[in-house]
Amino acid sequence: MNKLAIFDAVVKILTQDSSTKKDISGANPEKFRQKISEDMSDADFQYLMESHVASFGVLSHISFHPKKSHPFGFRLRSTPHGLYVVDAYEETGLQKGDQIVAIDGLALPVFFEEHKDFFVSKTVERQYMDWAKLVKGAASIEVIRDGQSLHVVVATVSEVVNRSAFEAHFINSDTYYMRMENFHDEAGIASLYESSFPKLAKVKYLIIDVRINHGGSDSLYFPLFPYALSVGKGFKDLNGDGGFGMEILYTPTNVAHRLKQFENHLADPAISEESKRMIEAFIKELEVNQDKDYQTYGEDEDDYFGHFIGLEEAPEKILVLSDVTCGSSGDNFVDIMRQMPKVTVIGRPTMGILDYSNCCVADFGDYELLYPTSRSLADKGVLPDIEIPWTPEHIERDVDLAVALDYLAK
Repeated sequence: MNKLAIFDAVVKILTQDSSTKKDISGANPEKFRQKISEDMSDADFQYLMESHVASFGVLSHISFHPKKSHPFGFRLRSTPHGLYVVDAYEETGLQKGDQIVAIDGLALPVFFEEHKDFFVSKTVERQYMDWAKLVKGAASIEVIRDGQSLHVVVATVSEVVNRSAFEAHFINSDTYYMRMENFHDEAGIASLYESSFPKLAKVKYLIIDVRINHGGSDSLYFPLFPYALSVGKGFKDLNGDGGFGMEILYTPTNVAHRLKQFENHLADPAISEESKRMIEAFIKELEVNQDKDYQTYGEDEDDYFGHFIGLEEAPEKILVLSDVTCGSSGDNFVDIMRQMPKVTVIGRPTMGILDYSNCCVADFGDYELLYPTSRSLADKGVLPDIEIPWTPEHIERDVDLAVALDYLAK
């Protein structure tokens, strides 16, 4: 497909098949369409497509991206007070603790005005990924490092060595710590549960760290519920506002895309029996409902969680650490956990992409479009019980964990 055909196909999907169509329609596509030429560079085409997609204002769950790309090799933190590097590979030229003050010779406020259509969220803290893309593609940037101004050309990283997405250990004799950076690695999560659950039956306090969590499948955190619910109590005993239901948009295009995805999931040898049953149930619903537009699903929480009952041998208190880099199923996890009496959420608001989910992918050769097929009936984000504003001190030490341990000590 040529560039114009790809653009028109994306516009059609986002206006007819995306579950956002009931709420938002994005910017007028014509102003973007007029800028497309077949001889424009791939980088310029990517920038234009991302700018149009950004106009929908949906974080992560609507994206247009090349199938092949180099890793960033760095992580940024966007705050009202500045843009900071919180981690970086040495070969990028960036260093942990750098404050980025200019891009391509323009001070950040000026640069932002010139590129504001590229930013998905209007909230500064949620713009870190958009800034990362612009920094990665810049000719040069200016940073403040150890009080000195430096000009850096950000180099491409060929590959990164990712740390394990999961970690579990005793912080002290009373407190057990679990870090979970996704809910999609079934084998990794199964291993984490196998080693941790015997300890959870005896430990007094549990800290679950999902400050970085890239989402996945909700079913993979369900086994934690019996440890978080009050003894002998279930979800029907909670005083929360519920709101677990959703609307799913069924169109022939959506059904075809999702069936293809589920086919790939079922072929994964690591898939659990529970996930397999859940996917097979979804497949039947897709086949039955493919021409029925929006259909309500799971308004009653008993549809999801009716059989979970709180264990007697479980932690007395659970703290969940949250942050803006926790999204999708991570959002859902924090939202559900905070309704349980023994759970307290500490940190910062999650990414807030509860509204749209059940994403599927449209293939455009070298590119892919990710878009959602369901919308939450709850329509809300997730706030912590105890908020800890982010400051540059977080780069140097784990402020959140220190606050959590002090909270438990008291």
